[in-house]
Amino acid sequence: MTRDAPGEPATATVQRHRWHTAASYDQATGRIQRRNAALVARLHPEPATVRRALDIGCGTGALTEELLGTLPAARITALDVSADMLARARTRAAGPHAHRVEFQLGSFLGPQLFHSRPANATGTGEQFDAAFSNAALHWMYPRYDDCFTRVHRLLVPGGLLCMASAGRSAATDAFDRRVRAATEHVTPGTGEDFTQRRMTADEVTAVARRNRLEVDDVFLVERRYVVSAAAYATWWLASGGPWQTDPPQQEHAVELLAGVLGGPEAELEMVHASVFAVLRRPK
Repeated sequence: MTRDAPGEPATATVQRHRWHTAASYDQATGRIQRRNAALVARLHPEPATVRRALDIGCGTGALTEELLGTLPAARITALDVSADMLARARTRAAGPHAHRVEFQLGSFLGPQLFHSRPANATGTGEQFDAAFSNAALHWMYPRYDDCFTRVHRLLVPGGLLCMASAGRSAATDAFDRRVRAATEHVTPGTGEDFTQRRMTADEVTAVARRNRLEVDDVFLVERRYVVSAAAYATWWLASGGPWQTDPPQQEHAVELLAGVLGGPEAELEMVHASVFAVLRRPK
């Protein structure tokens, strides 16, 4: 998740998560969120064959909206942990195809996922022809093996996971180091090293294969933007922020982070990377 221009203020978190409100989140994430969603929705090589699809971590519905256009015959289950995000996603999906989407509140790794659904003939519970995810799987760190094991279980044999998650490259590592060095003294003991959530293409391949998923395709997209320190601080807070607990008020947090990054008008080159993959459950 990232943004292209100065965004809107971050506000309170939702359901113990660090993101701000759904409305502000949409404004802060900008074009990259929509571009990645459009790309993920088009990764499936045979979209007309998909009858049941799962959107993992649908957020405010950017990917769900794309899937309604690219999967002409699919019924879509859109899952997210935030009721606030789901409410906005429902509004976004309103229209002639809204009846094809079911929104479900819950955690993908939670023990009660789809617990109300009857088991199928094989006794494995509900399964999907395809699963899709944009900018959500990195929030499941460090449980990537659990995540991909659950994907394997939820896909029908031959089913695909089409995904985008936080990507890792030499440039993202260097950028993260610079930001961490500049900000660690104002986030003592609370700052999160987001680098640990990022995956390279090789790491996605390894975790997929460990969990019995074949790799049809995997690639990294790296983007760079010159933004003001204040714009970057606003985006960072919108995407979770460095404080895992007890964050400052939004205005103070932007001022604090921008100040140690050179001042609110100082410019920095922001590096953003996403790793995309098409993973298949073997038949």
